[in-house]
Amino acid sequence: MKSYRWRAILATVALLLTMVPAAAAAPQDQAADRSSVLKIAIGNQVQDPTNLNIYAPGVSRSDTGIHQLVYEYFFYYNLETGEFIPWLAESYKYNGDYTALDVKLRDGVTWSDGQPFNADDVTFTYDLLKNNPGMTWATETNNNVDSVEKLDNLDVRFHLKAPNPHFHLIREAFPAVGIWGGITILPKHIWQGKDPLTFKASPPIGTGPYTLQDASSTSLTYVRNDNWWGTKVFGVQPAPKQVQFIYEGTETNTALALANNDLDTPNIGILGLGTFLNVAQRNPTVSAWTNSPPYAWLDPCPRALMLQNAHPPMDNPQVRWAISYAIDRNALAQLAYEGATVPTWGIWPFYDANQPYFDAVTDLRAQYPSDQFDLGQTNSLLSAAGVNAGDLTLKYVVNAETNEDMKVAQVVSDQLRAAGFNVNVTPLTGGVLEDTLRRGDYDLAMNAFCPGYITENLELFQSKNYVPLGQLAPWFERNSYRYSNPEFDGIVDKMLQTDPTDVNTLKGLYHDALAIWLRDLPVVPLTQAPALVPFNSKYWTNWPSADNAWNMPVSWWATFDLVLTGYPKAGGGWVQGIKPAT
Repeated sequence: MKSYRWRAILATVALLLTMVPAAAAAPQDQAADRSSVLKIAIGNQVQDPTNLNIYAPGVSRSDTGIHQLVYEYFFYYNLETGEFIPWLAESYKYNGDYTALDVKLRDGVTWSDGQPFNADDVTFTYDLLKNNPGMTWATETNNNVDSVEKLDNLDVRFHLKAPNPHFHLIREAFPAVGIWGGITILPKHIWQGKDPLTFKASPPIGTGPYTLQDASSTSLTYVRNDNWWGTKVFGVQPAPKQVQFIYEGTETNTALALANNDLDTPNIGILGLGTFLNVAQRNPTVSAWTNSPPYAWLDPCPRALMLQNAHPPMDNPQVRWAISYAIDRNALAQLAYEGATVPTWGIWPFYDANQPYFDAVTDLRAQYPSDQFDLGQTNSLLSAAGVNAGDLTLKYVVNAETNEDMKVAQVVSDQLRAAGFNVNVTPLTGGVLEDTLRRGDYDLAMNAFCPGYITENLELFQSKNYVPLGQLAPWFERNSYRYSNPEFDGIVDKMLQTDPTDVNTLKGLYHDALAIWLRDLPVVPLTQAPALVPFNSKYWTNWPSADNAWNMPVSWWATFDLVLTGYPKAGGGWVQGIKPAT
């Protein structure tokens, strides 16, 4: 599998790091400035730093920092503690049949230009999504929301298209962040009259604690807004005076910056495990989620290989299963992830809260071994389907700017070629990549399956998200692979109409749905998702870790806002965010 390539890379990194003084510090006249700045490495260059429109296709809300620093959300779901944290809103309440949801907004919230945040902004945003289906997540929102009604300045009512006690957990339709991001409320006084697909919204106006100072393709700098509403309402402010998102380039450059204290944390997928261990050996202030293997935090978005179900012969489940059996996931975990993750049989994270559901389908997992490597089964299934692997040329679309995606593609494509398939690896970036995947112009593509919740991950496969090839699917994991099964749809509808606290009912429905899903195997599970996220405590402390798991440790999620600011405890008091080291 050409593992020597990765060993060579690690050797190069180690050699370069020997040239760096251990825990090297900046000159004293620069240290004071550096100690007030939080520096985050991003994995890609920003395609257009003048375009910070969070709803425009192709704009990265995480690499630019806009959903961590500029915009905020009604609620934040802390996966580590189980808290559903009120922020821009104070509370929510469903009606008796779950067809409407009332939300009380927090009094005293303002936009960064001083204008009040209120119900008019909420109704304006949802009207914009209804009237502009090209906006990111507009399809998901409009599938769930019939209308949003202003009750008064601080109260809104969401009228739903169907009973749905899970609505407050649907990030693509409601402004609550559990995994990565959520629907973002826009300032009406800024966006009114603008084309939401072409308006660049730069500098962006949000309710968050930072405002944009400057932006380029390789660096965005935000400065703390000392008039942030949270300081007035909560009596707190984030510690860093500046936050910078920096594209360092290669993995080696990022490693050198971290070892040299020129970086505080990198985003996911930039540093491999061997590189991190070399950095940590050189700089004792650098650590990860755990102090022992696998070091990584378990990201809630398992990796799976999307197969284009609308492309014959992959419209045949036997062929999809043949591809699944051709993949050695243990080798993939070792070669692409350096042992920092494990194979997976499904599209859910291995969290304790999910274990009762996993236990309910042990019979199905035995019947459908979706994590098994068996070339004999590959050949047998292809023969039964009347397919010759050598007659197929599979277009494997890869994100060229993501180290993880490129490493996985090399291993998986080698394995499929060894099984007799022809594989054409096609690296793409930015808007071209997004357009290609959403239109379904691929045979294979790896993707992360979020949000990681039992019911909501099944809902990604519903036919309501199906659009013909050539049209834009709602999102990559939201049926860009064109799967459709009415029986499956009906079961998932029942799950969506079941109170999320009714675990016994949901377990039975999960079994029924997974019996169909595993039989059809619309996507091929690969591995759990490791988030190897080193933190440098030279200038900032109180980073979340396995020993101090007060929040998720990820700088590319919108929840990173609370890593910076902290948040209110349910019973009173404040959970402290990161702090200066001195």
